[in-house]
Amino acid sequence: MSIKLKLIIPAILLLSGCAVSTTNTVATMPALKTGSIESTRTTEGLPTTVAVLPFANKTDSEFAYSVVRQTMFNHFSSKNYRMIHWQDVDRRLRLAGITTNEELMSRSRAELSQLLGVDGLIYGNITHYNKTLAAIYAQISVGVELNFVNSSDKVIWQVKDVRRSHAGGISTTPVGLILNALIAAKHVYGDLNLYRAADDLGRALAKDMPQPTVLNQKRSPSITNVAHSGVGQFLKYGDRLEIAMEGDAGLIAVASIEGIGLVILEEADAGQYVGELIIDKKYNVTDIVVTGRLQDEFGQTRSWISPYGLLNIDNIPPEKVTGLKVQSNNMSVTMDWDPSSDTNVAGYHIAVADSETGSPTSEAESDNSSYTVNSLNNFQEYYVSVRAMDKAGNISEAARVSVTAAPDARFADATAITDELPAVISGVYKLTIAGNPYILRNESRIATDGVLLIAPGVEIQVSPRAKLTVMGELHTFGSKESLVKVSAVGSQGFDEFLVLQSTFPVSLTGLLVTGAGIPIQINAGEPLISESELENCKFNCLTISGSSRPAIRDTLISGAKASGVVISGQSQPTFTGMRFISNQPFHIQNSSTYHVDAKNNEWQPDASSITVLGDVSY
Repeated sequence: MSIKLKLIIPAILLLSGCAVSTTNTVATMPALKTGSIESTRTTEGLPTTVAVLPFANKTDSEFAYSVVRQTMFNHFSSKNYRMIHWQDVDRRLRLAGITTNEELMSRSRAELSQLLGVDGLIYGNITHYNKTLAAIYAQISVGVELNFVNSSDKVIWQVKDVRRSHAGGISTTPVGLILNALIAAKHVYGDLNLYRAADDLGRALAKDMPQPTVLNQKRSPSITNVAHSGVGQFLKYGDRLEIAMEGDAGLIAVASIEGIGLVILEEADAGQYVGELIIDKKYNVTDIVVTGRLQDEFGQTRSWISPYGLLNIDNIPPEKVTGLKVQSNNMSVTMDWDPSSDTNVAGYHIAVADSETGSPTSEAESDNSSYTVNSLNNFQEYYVSVRAMDKAGNISEAARVSVTAAPDARFADATAITDELPAVISGVYKLTIAGNPYILRNESRIATDGVLLIAPGVEIQVSPRAKLTVMGELHTFGSKESLVKVSAVGSQGFDEFLVLQSTFPVSLTGLLVTGAGIPIQINAGEPLISESELENCKFNCLTISGSSRPAIRDTLISGAKASGVVISGQSQPTFTGMRFISNQPFHIQNSSTYHVDAKNNEWQPDASSITVLGDVSY
């Protein structure tokens, strides 16, 4: 369908009435319509100016409220009354603090007439708006019960009607093509046949509605339908809005859009008018009706509001995301941020990159203000951007943050130590490969309120008389591929590295200590040592004392010059998956008051009374 567009000055046509429906369709089956109007009417005391009040919706359909009322307004506007636009009615009611049907019905008819500046009111209930399966057909039902009163509360017209029809029919008109596309895209939240039934009902009621007699009045142009392609969506710059109208042939046709202007509609076929608007950057409108208008050679006009939905155009990007927070998880990070105050926000776009200026390696969308990025490498720094997206597809400026996944959620926010370990560590700190090599130059202490987290690949060099005493938490996260390596400063050697005296969690994973006198001394607590290597120890590789209960797993104890492990006091260590290799003179020397179970470990030379001393089973 080729469509040509012009924008013209909005004052070309004036708002007037509207007319009836059409059957210009190609139907797959004959339309079976049933309905019987029950009404009482009089022509005495007829008003001149009429307002159609919001109807009470007695159905289960939320869309009945707007569809039925707008359709009734279209048809009633064809009568010889001055009809107040329904949007103006709603605006005045809101200004008066009337926002519900209960509040509306609690006001007197005289009060409402004065408030709206009219001498006639139409109000009532939507009783039917549904589609049900009946035999092999889908049965459509649309019904109302209405009251038309004058300012003296005299009843002019009372009417009750239900229109029922069987669904079936495919429209090939320009209006029908737009509606079919909207239904296929689920932008029309209902069934086209419900709209058609509502239109049939409005036409029948308008025919029965009493009206003043006006002599020598020429018949105004007839409009039977108006549709636009913007229903149920938000348009933005570059989008195309299609508009189609059905009515009398050979007339001047336009579509009126408040805040934008008039769009010229050209007659594609007899009585079939079409036009389009390419959305400009300057257009921003919210919940605006699209009104079709026809003008004849005598200057008479007729208007028809498209009942299928309102028009929204949004060219303003949402505000930048604020309050962005990150929590580190094992191989993932969870982010959350403040929900956007923009009610038009539809979701958020998340992009992850390996470098601050690099292209995204993964992208995702979230419909709420949180998102978890999975499948990350622990301890690798990533750069994440979060953008708000509105319903029109506008995207906000990016909020950016660097993130690092880690088994310990505190790692991301820990303070990085840059060079030399301080004398006292109080608070949460971390060592990363960016600070390599770290120097343990003197005696340092992790206080009881201190936490030190050490990333894979970190290198620590220890001076001869230095050591790190642990009273708080210590966690190393090395792996076989990327060990945490501890060695001497230069070629001087060093006597000690760790003294564990903590009752707080301590875990040493992937730790390699080479050439120390005694690499690790355990005096208290229940530390875990796993997948580590203590090699070429000048004295003992590991001493365990006090009432400590360490768990040592999958670790190499090798090259001790005195004894691989010395156990004393009331300590109760466990050894699992260990490798004891070339320790002199003993792999294990136990003087603890408790038995030590060291079965199912590897021994070179083999475990025996010569290489294992004390109460140890092997």
